[in-house]
Amino acid sequence: MNSTKNIDYVKRINTLGKVSKIILIIMRIFCIVGMVAMIVGGIFCIAVLPSDSTAITANGSASYEFIVDTAKLPSYVEVESDVDIGEDNKDTEFEFLGTEFSIKDIASEDDGIEKYTFDAHFNSKNSTIFRYGVAGACFAAAIYVAFTLIVVIFAGKLAKALEKCQSPFEESVTKAMKHFAFSLIPAGLFLIIDGQSINLTMVLIILAVIIFSYIFSYGAKLQQESDETL
Repeated sequence: MNSTKNIDYVKRINTLGKVSKIILIIMRIFCIVGMVAMIVGGIFCIAVLPSDSTAITANGSASYEFIVDTAKLPSYVEVESDVDIGEDNKDTEFEFLGTEFSIKDIASEDDGIEKYTFDAHFNSKNSTIFRYGVAGACFAAAIYVAFTLIVVIFAGKLAKALEKCQSPFEESVTKAMKHFAFSLIPAGLFLIIDGQSINLTMVLIILAVIIFSYIFSYGAKLQQESDETL
């Protein structure tokens, strides 16, 4: 009876591995196509977009108001204001990456209500920055897709091992699971570097997969010792 249940259990694992392998083959194709498309897009931006720095320009503006009603604030919040209507009117101009920024800061006070108005304008006349910026984004996306492709390849090897295994604790399965777990690390590091922050979810997923790989490895060792005892 137990033997029959074990056989059914293994068959389910084999089926899961087979289905996963087919899905991962499709994902591998999409990754390859996406990576090639991003590389071609980056090269296209550098080679085809005009090198004239004034060929592409951008202009825009934005404004927002920050209003404080001091009469509605709690008594323990003290607001000392030295703002006079019409007196605090500052213009700030600076240039960054070929783009000129102009920000006007207008502050006023009326019956305890302080209002700060910011009007910002930008003017970009440097298409070289735009060209290499878009190209850089394409190449960065290609690198990420390449790391994803590595993960998909090792996941495919794990699926193939599950498809042919007689037990989920076979050495081929545990070894493929470890390789898959460690293949997640480069992609996780790239996300951390690219986002300039630690993606806690990604870190937890990587740690969980690595832990499970070692658990299965230990289970395989115990099964081997049991088989040798019998």
